[in-house]
Amino acid sequence: MKKDIRKFLNFSIILADEARLISLKYFKKKIGIKNKKKKGFDPVTVADIKIQKKLNHLILKYYPDHSIIGEEETLSKNSVYEWCIDPIDGTKSFIQGMPLWGTLISLSENDNIILGLADIPALDERYIGYEKKAYKIVNGKKTNLKIKDNKNISESILNTTSPYLFANKSDQSSFERLSKRVKLTRLGGDCYSYCLLADGHIDIVVESGLNSWDIRALEPIIINAGGVLKTWDNEKISNGGRIIACTNNKVFNECRTILNKKKPIQE
Repeated sequence: MKKDIRKFLNFSIILADEARLISLKYFKKKIGIKNKKKKGFDPVTVADIKIQKKLNHLILKYYPDHSIIGEEETLSKNSVYEWCIDPIDGTKSFIQGMPLWGTLISLSENDNIILGLADIPALDERYIGYEKKAYKIVNGKKTNLKIKDNKNISESILNTTSPYLFANKSDQSSFERLSKRVKLTRLGGDCYSYCLLADGHIDIVVESGLNSWDIRALEPIIINAGGVLKTWDNEKISNGGRIIACTNNKVFNECRTILNKKKPIQE
């Protein structure tokens, strides 16, 4: 397995390099934007599409038996291995010229996520997790990741991309309830918030309505840096949904209690 994971790691780096070449070519340029939703706004650009097609092509070329889940194109196969690709996580940030978007790449074996990579091209930062390793590469320098040693919600920094992106009003209200219990709440960041958590800069990330491609790549990065990444219901995050990422189990359990608190029934 160690030989295989090294091979898969090297391949994922090739995928990330190829994605970065495409995304930076279009970043802060005038490009066409399409909306994938009839109600609301879910943008997709030529960069999203080209990255997905390029990575899918490379995976099919070198690993033709592997399955692929992608935000812009999925190629399902009956395989023990499954790649999960988000070509640009944070397309709304991308089209605004904000630098906090990233490409997310993960590989699962028998439904267990064995490798995760989050590339933040505009910042020249890359975050990688596999086996028991978690590290970042910034300007070519490799540094191990380690979460903050914080066990108090009252001293925590809480991030979410936007309270308006929660799956429903109930989840949004739950987030606002948690926000009142922490020291500081910051908005924005997309996948980069999870990288900052793994790197010891923030303490909690809470979101809901996520898809598998939004979150899978971040699990090995956070877990191997010493953090916790589960759903609000204390389940695995492979299928997305309502997500809590945080520094340790104590903070996780307190977050769950606050987020899942039911309103008293009005008589």
